[in-house]
Amino acid sequence: MKRKTRLTKLGRNPIKQKGFINPGTYKGSTMIFSNFKDYLNDVKNADDRKTYYGINKNPFHKQLEDSISDLYNCNDTVLSPSGLASIIIPFFALLKKGDEVLINDSVYSPTRTFCENILKQFGISIKYFHSIHNIKNFEKLINKKTKLIYLESPGTATFDIIDIPFITSIAKKYKIPTVMDNTWASPLFCNPIKLGINIIIDAGTKYINGHSDVLIGFVSSDKNYSRKIRVTAKTLGICPGSEEVYLALRGIPTLELRMKEIEKNALYLAKNLLKHKLVKDVFHPALEHTTNHLIWKRDFTGSSGLFAFILKKKYSNTKLEEFYKKLRVFKLGYSWGGYDSLITFPPLIKRKFKDKLNGTLIRLYCGLEDREDQLKDINDALKILS
Repeated sequence: MKRKTRLTKLGRNPIKQKGFINPGTYKGSTMIFSNFKDYLNDVKNADDRKTYYGINKNPFHKQLEDSISDLYNCNDTVLSPSGLASIIIPFFALLKKGDEVLINDSVYSPTRTFCENILKQFGISIKYFHSIHNIKNFEKLINKKTKLIYLESPGTATFDIIDIPFITSIAKKYKIPTVMDNTWASPLFCNPIKLGINIIIDAGTKYINGHSDVLIGFVSSDKNYSRKIRVTAKTLGICPGSEEVYLALRGIPTLELRMKEIEKNALYLAKNLLKHKLVKDVFHPALEHTTNHLIWKRDFTGSSGLFAFILKKKYSNTKLEEFYKKLRVFKLGYSWGGYDSLITFPPLIKRKFKDKLNGTLIRLYCGLEDREDQLKDINDALKILS
């Protein structure tokens, strides 16, 4: 069965759903035992994954978990109430006091905030490395305390591509688990399991849902770490609401259609911006001139709607506000993955490695509007900066 067809079937079984195409939702916490013996067995149960309670046994949630596991070809997927909640689960599952984690410096800003403000309080060391520079010396960063490698590719804001198989081959040599935030690519354009990653983070808030009306996250694991991840998530009481699960399932059938259109829109805009007189560079891994483009081409099967460009000059916030006020299609807002195009002006001040980016950096997300309207919108606004 081709992927586009499979996407319309995942998480749905009309025969079991009394003929309805979409599944019904189960809402609630309490579950009633069939008999007293089952209750006694549950009391003795030491496995937090199997306790007879809504957080573990919601069959509706399992439909979404199984769907994501199918897309990622992994052993298991655990749901969480947000992408950020999914990010923290592997850290709690795999690290203890005295351990060290290696993280690429272009990581999602809230991931860094969690590591710096919370993880360090548990006596865990954080070591950042540049995604591209001196990566051949990566093995030298590993020591006896290194117990986790956390990656994000493409990196946030600058969209640098990491040589994932190179990193995972070293990790396996030292038996260190690897985690990768794969939200940018979604399961359609990259499968980190095939690249040697053990645990995948995907903020379903973005492309899986696709309508900007849900907060939900996924942690998908291989067989080596799936039990640890599930036990940790359930012990922490991490669980999304049924309405969010329903809406995420609703997004899956149209995932490929949306992603393909968004990909075309973003590439069209990126290529045109590269020719603009005010633009110094465009950070989009599918563009041939970008660093590690060939690695992206090897490891990814497509590109999504999020990229950035840098202007030749550094503009004041006053001037950028004038630029923004001219926009009609692109809206100022965080997150992405929906049908609306978005714009932000990401600061990179928290990074350890200060790349020489002297102009103003602008991040764009291309939604589902007409690509000519998207291009005209940005070009009209750029006239303010001329």
